[in-house]
Amino acid sequence: MKKINTILFDLDGTLVNSNEIIIESYKQTLKEFQPEKTYSRKQIIDLIGPPLKTIFYDIYPDNQKVAEMIQFYRSFYQKHEFEYIHLYDNVIETLEKLKERSINLGIVTTKFKESAMPSIKRFGIDKFIDEYCFLGTVKEHKPSPIPIFYVLNKFKNTNLALMIGDNPSDILAGKNANILTCGLEWALSKDKLLNTKPDYWLNDYLELINIVDEVN
Repeated sequence: MKKINTILFDLDGTLVNSNEIIIESYKQTLKEFQPEKTYSRKQIIDLIGPPLKTIFYDIYPDNQKVAEMIQFYRSFYQKHEFEYIHLYDNVIETLEKLKERSINLGIVTTKFKESAMPSIKRFGIDKFIDEYCFLGTVKEHKPSPIPIFYVLNKFKNTNLALMIGDNPSDILAGKNANILTCGLEWALSKDKLLNTKPDYWLNDYLELINIVDEVN
């Protein structure tokens, strides 16, 4: 019988509640580059998930303009990041319990390393994570399974793996990689996430320990 010995996490909206800084960064960027247009909160939330380059190119299909938008977004995000961002409840406690059970832990994110690591280190998440796949680490991004395969291949043994995320692309990437998946009650796009039919669903991180113990 296979046992869960590897768990992969998305970062934003999954381990760290960065939703408000992401929304505000989009809001300010769009206001700067499309002052004639107003985006509702829901419209901005619907943008979240793919890499910035993909999102901004769909809005403004000009490579130079997209580069400027990304730079503006990142500058605002970095300046105001820790005014907004915080850990979800019981994240550290859960990571500690998973490490006690010798679970391989990884992060698969659509953020570049230089954007992702500040919050990972600030909250001490890096003490528990063994492997990472950032945007640019591989040529494809979620929902492609390639980022997941990249991290799984870093571990000596991935008997049974689980991907946890708040965005449909996280769950679809897990399914495309033929591993277990888990959605989150606090996801901004909860209905869309439910439609991907993850194998498990968390209302609180401590429930993850119960899932692992029951399966194993």
